Amino acid sequence: MAATTHRGVTYTGTGTFTTTVDLDLPLWAGVDQDDTTWLTQGSALGTTPAYPGTLGSFAARNADGSNLGNPRLVCLSLDSNLADTNTLTLSGDVNTIISSQVNATTTGVSTVKVTTSGLVCTFECESSADGTTNTTGAASLWLIVA
Repeated sequence: MAATTHRGVTYTGTGTFTTTVDLDLPLWAGVDQDDTTWLTQGSALGTTPAYPGTLGSFAARNADGSNLGNPRLVCLSLDSNLADTNTLTLSGDVNTIISSQVNATTTGVSTVKVTTSGLVCTFECESSADGTTNTTGAASLWLIVA
């Protein structure tokens, strides 16, 4: 599959399924992660009094200058080509997968399971309740990442 990148995180899967990012929600109150207005000094915003210095001392101090530790809720749609043993690897501005949940969105799929190891999700798709018949199907994957 082709890789999908959204807000600095790249999602790369094995097999032929495609990934669509439906939701990427920061899990802290009062901040839109795409809005950097709060970094601008008062005079640049046309407000007075202007902040008398720079805000450089408040910047993130990770080696790459970005703050990767804030948790996010991500919802992905995986199309009907998702198959048993396919994997999805996250890379970029992500350090860990905190939690995962997957639900089948296709009729005829009895069970879809996800297991995570590091930044890799591995899927199990079954058409029988006893888990003996592999199949393909669409799924909705919810992740909390940081």
